[in-house]
Amino acid sequence: MSKIFELYGYRLDCWSAEASANREKAWCPFMDAECDGGGNRYLSALDIKKNPTLAKFFPGKETVQSGVCSLRLQDFEQPWIVCPRRLLSLKGQRANHQAHVRDKLAKHSNLEQGQLYRAWSEVKMKVETTNDEDEAKSFDYTFDYVIAGSARKKLSEVAEIIGQGLRAAQKIAEKNQYTLASREGELWVDDFPSDPIVIVEIMTSSTSGGDKKKRTQIAMACEDAVISPETHNGPGINYRQVWARMVSQLIAKSQVGLAWNGKTIWLLQDLLTQYISSTTALDLSKYTAQHSDEVNILAFGYGELEREPTSSIKELSDFTFYAGPITDHPDDLASKGFIEIVKIGAPPEKEHLWRSLFKKAPCGSVAWKER
Repeated sequence: MSKIFELYGYRLDCWSAEASANREKAWCPFMDAECDGGGNRYLSALDIKKNPTLAKFFPGKETVQSGVCSLRLQDFEQPWIVCPRRLLSLKGQRANHQAHVRDKLAKHSNLEQGQLYRAWSEVKMKVETTNDEDEAKSFDYTFDYVIAGSARKKLSEVAEIIGQGLRAAQKIAEKNQYTLASREGELWVDDFPSDPIVIVEIMTSSTSGGDKKKRTQIAMACEDAVISPETHNGPGINYRQVWARMVSQLIAKSQVGLAWNGKTIWLLQDLLTQYISSTTALDLSKYTAQHSDEVNILAFGYGELEREPTSSIKELSDFTFYAGPITDHPDDLASKGFIEIVKIGAPPEKEHLWRSLFKKAPCGSVAWKER
């Protein structure tokens, strides 16, 4: 049965006084901030007023987010990461047990050693565009993170870029803590975003809806794991939803990174890359690489997990870098592109369909008559 493996960053099977003190604050050690449920679990928040038993575990709190980082579906199996913050958080300056992930990301993004780059989170873009044939198109995506360099730019040029007046542009710069400097009577933004551009997308597993009666919904599982770690049950993993979310964005976001003379790096757990390879026509083992390409994936894993761990926070140690073209190379028929991810690995025999149909009663009938 599924169990929560990590709660508020700490291994549940290696709970300690330090872990309890961290949980009391509902703290995420990877963000070095209060847990936000991964940014997409607001409906799964724990209402302390509705469950007074939780009050002693979260002193002074009225509401906390469900701090489930990962799930272990079976004893001794590798856990599945279900919170993107567990894989990587670029918020703040501290590494927070993710130094290895950050180093590999910087290396394969070709960022200069010793150079400081800023990161922006949840960057939303909804713009109208045109293609080469002057056809109207729209671009409507949100990037998990964008890493960029800095360059000096006149405030007047910045105002033109954002479509605002000088005073409004200055207010925005001051609000967002950009550095303003006056030179020869003109204001400059000394650290306006500039090349290089790196889009970072983090894809972790989704949980299944869970069973209310069995208390395997994410919030219920979190409550039970806090109160009675030994007897709680967790939700399952929704593999297909993860793949569907990723495949709908993989090519588009990789293409836009290339269009901006930058690159897009996808961060996945190694279990998810194994699932992709086993269910699609894309065998990622054939794309291990040293250098970036049109599509780039960094896969991380827990490595060997000790049965008697010495530390209650585990840094992700294993990694593999995959890279390749988006489409097949016309001059190399043996080289397949990442577009293979949208194809099934192999169609099942028709007998499997007959078997499925025979085991299920028909729901109706269809007939066509000319009228």
